[in-house]
Amino acid sequence: MYVEHWRQPGFWVRRTTWGNTIAKIISVGELSGRAPYYGNPEVIAIVYDINTGEVKDEHFIIDTAGTYKTWRWVQPPEWSGETDFDPSNGRVLLYIPFGENKRASSMGARWSELLQAWWIPEADEKLLAKAAERGYLSLPEARIHFDVGFENKNVAKEAGGIFHSDTKTWSFGESDTKAIEKMKAKGFIERDSQNNSE
Repeated sequence: MYVEHWRQPGFWVRRTTWGNTIAKIISVGELSGRAPYYGNPEVIAIVYDINTGEVKDEHFIIDTAGTYKTWRWVQPPEWSGETDFDPSNGRVLLYIPFGENKRASSMGARWSELLQAWWIPEADEKLLAKAAERGYLSLPEARIHFDVGFENKNVAKEAGGIFHSDTKTWSFGESDTKAIEKMKAKGFIERDSQNNSE
């Protein structure tokens, strides 16, 4: 969360087991290790009553181990008078093709849990040029999905399809008309076409 907030304290969090309290991070120690725990730096927060803003603890030390499942970033409470945090501000979101996450990371792209997307700072001109060169700034090509069935997976694979475990479909880039026509000629129906006919 600290990294998401440009390595600046001042953001708000809640513990999943908390009922009526909210905390503002006021200090984060040096990040000395790798993500996701970064060497477990000391994190200090002020704890408030979530409804009234009454201070409950002025020097609450957050144990960073296990925070991924225990703590959640939240927008500032209304009584704080602070403006909401926009996680996309100052960031350029990237379109990373399937299987290129490691390549994008080694280039300098970062993953945002808040945005559920890869991004780079909009002020980093060199990184923007690299991302443009690799095609990460363009929307990915639309894909045509087919219901193929396990018994016909080799047909889709040989045609250059990509399997999607979430939808159990095989897909082809919209511009790959040869492969798409081949699949249609073999009697396979586009996923959307099949859904629309039901």
